[in-house]
Amino acid sequence: MVIAATISVACASEDAQPTAGETSQDVSQPVQQAAQQPAQQPAPPEQPAVQSDEQLEAQSAEPESGQPEPQQTEPAQTQDESAEAAPPLTPSEDAIPAPSLSVEAAGRYVEYLAGELGPRTTGTEQERAAAAYLAETFERLGYIVEVQEFSYTVRFSVGRIDLDDGSSTLAFRFTGSGDQAVRGVLVDVPGFGEPADFESVDALGKVAIVNRGAIEFHAKAVNAEAAGAVALIVVNRFDNESLGGTFGPNTSQIPVLQITREAGDALRGRLLETATIPASAPRSGESQNVIARKPDGACRVVVGGHYDTVPEVSGANDNASGTALTLALAEAWTDHPAAADICFVGFGAEEQGLHGSVAFVRSLRDSATLDQVSAMLNLDAIGDGRAPYHIIASSELQSIADAVAAELQIFAGGGSLPMMLGSDHSSFHSAGVPVVFVFPPGATLHTPLDNLANFNHEVFEDIAVLNHGILACLLLRAGSPVRPDTSCGE
Repeated sequence: MVIAATISVACASEDAQPTAGETSQDVSQPVQQAAQQPAQQPAPPEQPAVQSDEQLEAQSAEPESGQPEPQQTEPAQTQDESAEAAPPLTPSEDAIPAPSLSVEAAGRYVEYLAGELGPRTTGTEQERAAAAYLAETFERLGYIVEVQEFSYTVRFSVGRIDLDDGSSTLAFRFTGSGDQAVRGVLVDVPGFGEPADFESVDALGKVAIVNRGAIEFHAKAVNAEAAGAVALIVVNRFDNESLGGTFGPNTSQIPVLQITREAGDALRGRLLETATIPASAPRSGESQNVIARKPDGACRVVVGGHYDTVPEVSGANDNASGTALTLALAEAWTDHPAAADICFVGFGAEEQGLHGSVAFVRSLRDSATLDQVSAMLNLDAIGDGRAPYHIIASSELQSIADAVAAELQIFAGGGSLPMMLGSDHSSFHSAGVPVVFVFPPGATLHTPLDNLANFNHEVFEDIAVLNHGILACLLLRAGSPVRPDTSCGE
């Protein structure tokens, strides 16, 4: 899932006190119901306007507003179905049965990505190592592989807190706070960083530590700056809280960072030591998409998910799960003639704002092949959560996905993502491509708890099997010679 910060994003400008049961479903891109339109926009017309590259880039990385669990809704229409009749969903006489999927093979891919490789933070050597692993695996499975490099620029950055013994702590660095390097003794401020809290300690020239909650992030920064602190560190109070937020239109002269509860406990155990906060890192970098297709194949159906993670999180759910299923589906379909109609893609730099999928859609547009894409199946964060699973789909694909779920007896149906939760399907939807994305609510995202120990194998198997069935129907709809195992609806 994409986030409004490279570690994870929670609230917007307000920092209301969370509850112990608060989950971390907090990703950046604004979406509105199933159609994934930008927040605060009117309902989309039946035929979506194709957006420019600048508009696609602008959709990423807005902070979450702490919305409740999504409600079951009917997805908004995304295409005028009367403009062009869809091909009949009836297999041709020469159709070949869909292959079987090995969920066990998918599980092995998850274990390698989240276990052996671990965190695959955007723009790092580990992300490049993951891209190399995808390329090698696709080639071994008999696909032609293209590594599509691109540059990205983000609106938020990772900060770092260094102590004199060489130890470091990664942190979310608030946009609008100071970007200079600072150095000072650590001091713990009681309460939540209100003026009276700062009056009880000597914060002059020091790096202040305060708890998250009660007042806005920016208010904490104003109070710290008034007390003479050279920097402010905001500490989460619960393990399942994600990181991030915004100052809104406000700014701060001092650097303001946010860290997890565990990291905060460690720093509070070292009060009176001197901490150095380096200057803000450049907000740009290099990443890559890994694209696999058969020789002379075409991207009539795009299947993929992002392989990068937020910092210091192994991302078993987000998104080793979707990356692993992408590889397992490539393995399952490699000897089927319908594979010539599939492009499997591992997207880079999703966690920084959907940059990989935006770059891929741009490349299809530039090569005049975007109109060949009949559907995009997005695989993201499918290794945790609970049923009923939400099927976020364009109107012309909703009945297909619903029919597959019903026949497989998997508890899933039309639904919507929480507001401000986005993923790579949004880049395709914005370009007029029909999309399907199965999302399990209640998943753990963007915290150290997203690891192999907390991976939900039952949820993963359900959604893997469901997506495999949906893919067969999407290929049939695209005219591929395939006979799906399930009904594909009317």
